[in-house]
Amino acid sequence: MNNRDTQIVETISGSWLRFPNSFKKFHCLVELPNQLSLNINLKSGTVHVHKKDTNNVYQPFGELVVSSVNNQLHCTAIPHSLNETEVVSIQQSDAS
Repeated sequence: MNNRDTQIVETISGSWLRFPNSFKKFHCLVELPNQLSLNINLKSGTVHVHKKDTNNVYQPFGELVVSSVNNQLHCTAIPHSLNETEVVSIQQSDAS
């Protein structure tokens, strides 16, 4: 992948990360220290996770879907890799 196939995008903290041209920034882009980024879509409650590759380009890694149903927190992790079909769902009851 060369620079013509990528774009640089600003994070919420003001740093710049390189993504494929197909990347669409949502409401909040956050860089994490472990070569991951979170692209948060406030309307859908989806968090798109990207991981930096060997060319320093952040590639799709998976999605987190966060929701609340009947005072319970639901978080579903969906890996991006087509080789992985496992979907992890975590539920937490309201502690109050």
